[in-house]
Amino acid sequence: MRCLVYGVIMLLSALQLSAQVGVSFFGGLALPSAAVNDVYNRSSVSSGDTLRSLLREAVRLGYQLGLRTRSALSERFSFIGGIALVRFPQSRLYITDPQRGDTLAVLVTVQNMVPISAGVEFALLPGPLRLYGSAQLSYTVINTSTDWERGSISVPLALGTQNSHRVGADLGAGVGIAAGPVGIGAEVRYAFSNLIGRVAGEEQKKYLSLLLLLSVGL
Repeated sequence: MRCLVYGVIMLLSALQLSAQVGVSFFGGLALPSAAVNDVYNRSSVSSGDTLRSLLREAVRLGYQLGLRTRSALSERFSFIGGIALVRFPQSRLYITDPQRGDTLAVLVTVQNMVPISAGVEFALLPGPLRLYGSAQLSYTVINTSTDWERGSISVPLALGTQNSHRVGADLGAGVGIAAGPVGIGAEVRYAFSNLIGRVAGEEQKKYLSLLLLLSVGL
């Protein structure tokens, strides 16, 4: 299934190369769900013969930067595709004694996501002032860095940098205004980064993006 979705993304991207292409640069805020910094997909961990609790700090507001292409199929329909960096800043994981409530050690973790996406955009209002909606499939590289901040106990948790790959999707809506070949716009997108490929215990990692765009071409 993952290979099939990845192939669809590559096919849509290749189709764009055969048509006139517009380019958009975008950036903005990424509002994460609580599961984005769930690195280990568990709420407890064993330390020797003792069970310890693993508590996550609320994940913080992140940001997104990216590049997107758009190729018109008709007045209302276009193929779109692109790549982005979605970064969520440092948050903490607390290893605690569930009986006494004491914090035994603290880990820090940072999440980066790189979605490679392709899909379809539909113009509700075509023309210099555009209102549109879109849907995309994405192949996402999820990069997580984890290290000790305070304390260090023997627990079976992987530290350092870890990479995983998931298939996801996103839905978006936006408005844009063009003056000749240059345009600006604003967009909101809701992304599911790991719809396909999740391991046991892994929750859906979702985030809402609020973006500003600068477009050249179509």
